[in-house]
Amino acid sequence: MNKLILSTLLLAFSAATTASPVFECIDKSGRKTYTQTGGKNCKPGNIGRPSVYTSAAPSAHSASASAAARNAPSEQMPSPPSGAMPGSSSAQNELAQAQKNLEEGKQVRYGNERNYARYQERIKGLENQVKAAQERVNAANSMGGEGEMMPE
Repeated sequence: MNKLILSTLLLAFSAATTASPVFECIDKSGRKTYTQTGGKNCKPGNIGRPSVYTSAAPSAHSASASAAARNAPSEQMPSPPSGAMPGSSSAQNELAQAQKNLEEGKQVRYGNERNYARYQERIKGLENQVKAAQERVNAANSMGGEGEMMPE
């Protein structure tokens, strides 16, 4: 047990002491470079603590913006015609949900989407869901018109 504590403390202190200083050097043309070896035109640089985050921390500004978007009046889907089939209302609900997901998806960029192509792939998938839902609404509406009985 003592060996475990001792080795943990040694590891913690050795990691802190192995950090080497960073120098900020300015050449004749005024360009800044950072190096571990000091020189004539170099001074100790303060680059702060290195920070590595796996995902972006939520900012207060984006949280208030999303709350305002939720409180804003949303667009209502037009009510289905009186002769429409009940399946068309569920298709319209799916369409409304897909459109809502697309709008929310465009506003959010996840930490694992550092590459813009990943963001575009996710948005394209949401757009495809909206298109599919729109096709289902169109199909339900066209079936509603064909399925009506003609008076004799």
